[in-house]
Amino acid sequence: MSTKTEDIYLTLLLNSADAVIVTDAAGLITTVNPSFIRLIGADEKEIVGHPLGSFIDMNSHDHEDQGSAAAKTKIDKVVGSEEDCEPKPVTVFTRGGGEFVMPAAQFPIAGNGTGNGKGNKDCTHLTIVYVIQANSLQQAQTEFVSTVSHELRTPLTSIKGFADTILRAGDRLEVSQQRRYVGIIKDQADRLTRLVEDILAVSRLESKKLQLTIRAIDLKDAIERVMQNLADKGKNHKLVVQVPAGLTPVWGDADRLEQILTNLIDNAIKYSPAGTTVTVAAKGIQGEPELVEFAVCDQGVGIPEEHIPQVFSKFGRLDNPLVRQTEGTGLGLYITRSLVLALGGQITVTSQPGSTTFTVRLPASTLEQQAARGRD
Repeated sequence: MSTKTEDIYLTLLLNSADAVIVTDAAGLITTVNPSFIRLIGADEKEIVGHPLGSFIDMNSHDHEDQGSAAAKTKIDKVVGSEEDCEPKPVTVFTRGGGEFVMPAAQFPIAGNGTGNGKGNKDCTHLTIVYVIQANSLQQAQTEFVSTVSHELRTPLTSIKGFADTILRAGDRLEVSQQRRYVGIIKDQADRLTRLVEDILAVSRLESKKLQLTIRAIDLKDAIERVMQNLADKGKNHKLVVQVPAGLTPVWGDADRLEQILTNLIDNAIKYSPAGTTVTVAAKGIQGEPELVEFAVCDQGVGIPEEHIPQVFSKFGRLDNPLVRQTEGTGLGLYITRSLVLALGGQITVTSQPGSTTFTVRLPASTLEQQAARGRD
């Protein structure tokens, strides 16, 4: 490597906002940049020469037995394997005794000009702790907590206000007023319940703790079940189901599929005016027999093109009069997209003024899959 190239790498190392650590074959730190020094809160001389495991536990989130504390002082991964270069959560230890989780990755560095380091036990490693990404994640988490707090506060304020009114006025209230106030309290309590359930669903999805029971599912039966459950909500709309006879079953989780359908159809009803039509149409895909498709189409407010990328984000609700007057947690479509992906599918949205269509493609149930399940 030329001196000029080395100078470029040194400049990048020193000025990187991410924390960079170089370790030798024994896992001892040989070089760090200022970002890592600031992150740990220690002087460079207190870091260099010490094991990487004194400051970063690369295996703390691998969900496997560490064996002993020695695991922290060695780089046990296969040198040069693709897994090393994939960012993963690690635990970072500060000089003051604090610890926090941040994304990091390790990269092999060839020693003594012996190639790319793959299979070379004498090579060193470059470890990068992604401080910028961690800060972005922290900011997103803070915004999420702030939004959740606001969403919780709104129904709680209503519940407290009407409960206080009932307590203060007591018998002076007409029975009809009492029933009305109690009804409002119940509605707001139901809203709180939905929000908490959605937050728990988000937590399960993001922590990869979602339980799935995969089997063949009759899509027409699932759609009709959801339509029946939403019949009261959709009593002022025309609900149409279009599913061809003999459609290949979906290969997925029945409960999650119904949750996807419920979220999409419920949204279509909520965000379209009374008297309009909500259509759920399913079909096979020509040339792609391994997939089944269904679409939920409404005649509602539509989504401006510039807002479509936000549709599946957390609390992604549009600034529209019909949307503002409709209660919702803003998590439904985020959860829906996450569930579709968990089932190995994909979801897209197209919209224009007066019409929005959500299209979902899911794996079809093949004879081989059904036979394999029968052998289990």
